[in-house]
Amino acid sequence: MENNLAEKARKLLNANLISTTLSTVDEEYNVNVAVLTVLEMIGDDRIICARFGADRTYANLKQTGKGVFLVLVTDEGQQTKDGVRVYVELEDDTTGGEYFERLQRKLAQTLYRQFPLKNCLVFKITAIVPVSTLKK
Repeated sequence: MENNLAEKARKLLNANLISTTLSTVDEEYNVNVAVLTVLEMIGDDRIICARFGADRTYANLKQTGKGVFLVLVTDEGQQTKDGVRVYVELEDDTTGGEYFERLQRKLAQTLYRQFPLKNCLVFKITAIVPVSTLKK
């Protein structure tokens, strides 16, 4: 994994932008996309993510264990786009412990604080791919 892509992914994922999504697929190739904004890239190869909804995405992850985070950003005039796609595999699904408590504190600082944290999902990053920048 290129170091500059890992740093870019960390910066974008840890910003918890509303444009952060996680796409998943189930065993029958039914796809789902959820907006997930309470997460953190820790180290160069792990992401921890709070789940307080996203039931279809969670079901897909339990079946296949695979997903793709997308963070897309545009300039103010929307002339260019940039971002990253981060391919992941579900490594752990916890309802307690250090990561769970860390995300619980993070969730409490957001507009979603009224929702109880259901799970802390721990992902292993398998690839990071840039989103190309194009001018219209």
